[in-house]
Order: sequence, then structure tokens, then C-alpha cells
Amino acid sequence: MTIEVRRVRDEEFDAWSDAIDLGFFMPQERGDGPRRRRWFELDRCWGAFDGDTPVGTLRALSLEATVPGGAFLPLAGVSAVTVASTHRRKGLLSRMMAGELGAAKERGDVLAGLYAAEYPIYGRYGFGPATTSANWYLDARAAAFVRELPGDIEVVDADSAFKEAPALYDRVRALTPGAVTRTRAMWERKLDLVPREGEPVPKNVLHAVCRDESGEAVGFLRYKFGEERWTHERPDNLVEALDLFAINVEYEARLWKYLADHDWVSQVAARVARREDELWRELLVNRRVAWADNHTDAEWIRVLDTAAALGARRYEVPGRVVLRVVDKDGYADGTFALEGGPDGANCGPTAESPDVTMPATVLASIYLGGFSAGRFAALGMLDEHHHGAVARLSAMFQTAIAPWAPVTY
Repeated sequence: MTIEVRRVRDEEFDAWSDAIDLGFFMPQERGDGPRRRRWFELDRCWGAFDGDTPVGTLRALSLEATVPGGAFLPLAGVSAVTVASTHRRKGLLSRMMAGELGAAKERGDVLAGLYAAEYPIYGRYGFGPATTSANWYLDARAAAFVRELPGDIEVVDADSAFKEAPALYDRVRALTPGAVTRTRAMWERKLDLVPREGEPVPKNVLHAVCRDESGEAVGFLRYKFGEERWTHERPDNLVEALDLFAINVEYEARLWKYLADHDWVSQVAARVARREDELWRELLVNRRVAWADNHTDAEWIRVLDTAAALGARRYEVPGRVVLRVVDKDGYADGTFALEGGPDGANCGPTAESPDVTMPATVLASIYLGGFSAGRFAALGMLDEHHHGAVARLSAMFQTAIAPWAPVTY
């Protein structure tokens, strides 16, 4: 029987939702369709159907991404990608991805993005890793800071968090290249505001807000304590930050200090969507009492409209370069003249000969400034046609602070 790839119909949603859980080895989570239906955009849900049975899933979220300079660009956030083990190697993911990327391009999305569960898969669809992340740890018993940190901490309930945290996140997002929207659905899930039918609301997750002198929220924290542990008759417990952000590095450090100040806590951990380079560490008396592991790629980007993407961001130094972008799927393909600097940019198709030729995957990786063109030139992954063009491109695209994606989707 021919396997049909198309958008999911309303009456098929619950079975399609169960297929997601099977694909991610979580059969115990099946039955969550009614709750997910509240959050998922049906016209952005794709399935592969063998008869009436969903054997492949893919969805996208309508998001905005902050790019260097502060502009917001529409981004299709690809997620929930699965193919049943019984139907692998039949091109189903390629067909679902083509459906969504083509639809995203038609809708006017300039970018697509995702978090890659498996690294080798997504380069063939034009995605490239654009940000990095790491897990961070702090020795709570040795956590002394070089100066007094501003801000007062208030522990709040989930409903109160929902009133303040989204607006605060939007302030942080506006200052953070690589950050994407947190939708209402994301907040409802994070704060457990819409539990599964028949299941209690978890009570082990706490929320705190950091306030400035005027009482305004300037930082937010979601956290939980690990199981009680004693070592040699001494308390030796972990507190874990599940979500932590603030409008500047001092308030961010204040939230880390708050966690470290708990009695019985020996270690603070943050293992979700943290920067590889956490600036608050420099405010410690001894920066060695904070450390990172699991350094990895984080958000992957796919450029769908090259002229719009390059014209929207700002550049660290003024310059002009002609880029040839090679994209087998056509979305980003073409030769483009880019002229830009700190105050703005213009980009459009040109018949000029290119200074640099690169695949769409490399364009994706350098776009936010997290990786340099010079890096890919050294790897032989782009071609320089005019001497000095790669150096100019690298200088233009660099950013003062590395991009960060504080949301997984």
C-alpha cells in the first residue's frame, strides 16, 4: 500500500499523538492527545500514514527568532520528528520535511529551526548547528562572589509566575540573538498549568522571581531539589535549576547565589539550555568552583529566505560581500550582494561574481555569529574566490556575545 504523507486531520490527531510517544520510546505517555490538541497547530502537523496508521510524525511551531541587532524573524520550529522502526528507509522524513519547509516558505517564514536528537540527520535538509550549550554546576559550599549582588528573591506559585515570567522572558529574548518565542503553550507546559486528565499537579517544582529595588521582576527561576542525601553524616544535596534567566548577568548571578545559599545543598546544577560560556562565573571569587560538561550543539538553523535573513540582521563591522549559496532544495539558493554594518544592511540577488561560495548548511551555522566563516574555510567547507573575502565575512558576522537559545522546542 502507498504511504501517504500529508497534514494531520482532526479526527486522526490522538492516534498521531500516540505515534510521537512511541517514536520517542515513551509508550507510557500515550493518551495525551486531548491535551496536546490544545497546544498544537493542526495545519503545521504532518504525518506519514500507512492506511489509517500513522507511521511518521513531524510538527512545527510558529515562532520568532531574535537575530544580531535585535530584529525578530519568523521561524518554523520543527519538532516531534519520528518514523516508526517498521517504516525506516522509505524517505518518509524527507517527504514530511519537504512538506513543512515548503509550507513555511510560502507562509513567509524566513528561518526554520530545530534541536537535533541525532546529529547526522538534519544537514541533508539544509540545517546547520548555530548555537552551543553545556551543563553547568556550582559548588554551593564554596560559592563566594566578588561583590554584593543586587536583587531580592521572592518564591512564588505557578499562577503568579505565569503572570510575570512571560513578559520578563520577552525582555530577555529581545536582547539575546538566538532566542526564540516562548508561546503560551510552552509556559503552560513548563509551569504545569494544564496537567493530564486524572493526574495531580507536580509539587516538587518551585518558582522564584528576582526583583530590583522598585519591585520589578528582573529574573526568573524554576527549580527542584534532588533526593535527600547524606555523606559521612553531612548533608550533601543537589538543587537543580530547570529554567533560569535574567535581564543582566548580575541578576543571573543572584539567582545562582540564591540556590547555593540553601542549607543542606552542596551542589547546584543547570542542565537545560545553558550557554557554553556563562558570564556570571566571572563574578565568583574562585571561578573554578563552577564548571561545565556535556558541551554540545544546541539550536540548528535553516535559512529559507537568504535576502530577508541577511538583510534583517546587523553586522559588527561595515562591509560588503557577494555570497553564492548552494541549496539543493532551492530555498536559500542564489547569489546575493550583502552590504551591512552596525546600523543596518541591504541584501538582494545579484549577477556579480561571488566572493565566497558556501552550502546552505554553512550559511545556517554562521548566521547568528556562533561560528565563523574562517572556521569553515579551514575545514574546506566553503570556497573563497577573492583574497580577504573570508576574513571580511568573519569580521562582519561575529558578535560580541555568542548567541544563546534558552528555549528547546
